[in-house]
Amino acid sequence: MNTAKNNWQLALEKFLEEWEEKDFVEAALLTGSRAIGTETLYSDVDIYIILSDSVEWRERENKVIDGVLIEYFANPSRQIKHYFEKELKENNRSTARIVAVGEILFDKTGIAEELKREALNYMRKPFQKPDEVWIEIAKYGLWDMLDSVKDAKERNDPSFSYLYHLTLNRAFEVYSKFLCVEVSAASKVYRMFTEEKFRKAYLFEPFPDEKFVALFLSAMHKKTVDALEKIILHVFERMRGFNIDGWRLKTKTEV
Repeated sequence: MNTAKNNWQLALEKFLEEWEEKDFVEAALLTGSRAIGTETLYSDVDIYIILSDSVEWRERENKVIDGVLIEYFANPSRQIKHYFEKELKENNRSTARIVAVGEILFDKTGIAEELKREALNYMRKPFQKPDEVWIEIAKYGLWDMLDSVKDAKERNDPSFSYLYHLTLNRAFEVYSKFLCVEVSAASKVYRMFTEEKFRKAYLFEPFPDEKFVALFLSAMHKKTVDALEKIILHVFERMRGFNIDGWRLKTKTEV
């Protein structure tokens, strides 16, 4: 065991002392990169604390213990289950993933084991297909963002790089939702696309369009308008096409 690992484990033990003795605390999980062995020099220690359902508050905090940054979330189990369902509707499985990959540190009532089983079930649940109105608005939004990138490039605007990466990320979000796959955090997309070990450790499914992945990675590296346009045109083609000439959307009023 190396010194760095020993330091964070000692800090974790100190952190858990004050929580484990509380009667409204039922369990705790070590999660994130420390739990699955993908930590780096900049990794903090992620802890998920499960509170009794009688508790009517939730909490998150970052604190440094002996030079080690610990980030924790504390939620009643009913709140965690609510997150499972809420995030599923948003093409997201963040909380389910946190719990599913978590390493149980202590479990007084068996709730951690129960939640891990439920989390794994949510990791397998399908996402809802977006409706036609959403699809049309999303395609127009991508066209508009690409147009802004082209304009910034033409004017040598310093915002070009900023707009470029926002548009690239939006292309990933839109296409993922269209394909009914998870919209993963931006910080994880590159490693999810390039590192099979990382993808499997975090329980991400393989992205179903290999050409999109290749175009996305190319756009990340090249940072050119042409590379960005290629990926958006690919998305348009897969989403049944798009032509700005004559584009029209007519929907019912909301009131």
